Amino acid sequence: MKKLRLSAAFLITLFLAAACIGIIGVQASEPEMPNPTSAFYFNDFARVLDTDSGSYIARLGESTYKSTNGGQVVFVSISTLGGSTIEEYSNALFNKWKIGTEDKGVLFLLSMKERESRIEVGYGYEGVLTDIESNKLLVKFSELNEEKGIDEAVMTIYTDICSIVSGNEDAVQYPEMGKSRRYSITGGSFFLENPVAAAVLVIIVLVLLILDIILTRGRVTFIILRMLAASSRRGGGGGRRNSGGGGRSGGGGSSSGF
Repeated sequence: MKKLRLSAAFLITLFLAAACIGIIGVQASEPEMPNPTSAFYFNDFARVLDTDSGSYIARLGESTYKSTNGGQVVFVSISTLGGSTIEEYSNALFNKWKIGTEDKGVLFLLSMKERESRIEVGYGYEGVLTDIESNKLLVKFSELNEEKGIDEAVMTIYTDICSIVSGNEDAVQYPEMGKSRRYSITGGSFFLENPVAAAVLVIIVLVLLILDIILTRGRVTFIILRMLAASSRRGGGGGRRNSGGGGRSGGGGSSSGF
């Protein structure tokens, strides 16, 4: 009987581990992402802006950080998303870089190959820079990019974001929204796009959990949860200049083509 219990526990461990790995793989499959530059606020990896634009953004980002007591607005351009959606990429990058002290952070991301843009908003600024306002800013970016070029468009939208988080939203001019634009306020998810597969996975995990409770009193589940918690811990940032402040994003913001 003891051998049977041990064998059952071993099998449950394997199944639960496989299920957990599958869930993590679906939800947290992160593409290769760069580290921030020394300027932190200006990260033109795709090399689309000139030097003057970069200097302006870096200075404004630093002054915004000081005036907002830790708020960080970060610009990033990349060559390609590498198969990820822009929502997945921006959320993963935001959390990897820990943008914003006390979650007061905003990421302005451009992907040049896919011609997509996104404003990712940290928890601390979700009531300050709403999804609707983020969408309006991206529409404005697209229009300015067509009319005046990408340097002018990026600097204008970056300035607008800094004005909003600094409490000066009255200085921001929003475009007319009558034109039809391709945008997405919320990102998609595997579980929403594949409900049948998600339901099967949940049922399998629940059955294994019940078996674990019956046969081992939940010991296997407890061990696996401890392992997952240990592997997902991340140290908080110190809020220093040119580094992330420890902020997190839950996926708020808006995406658009340009």
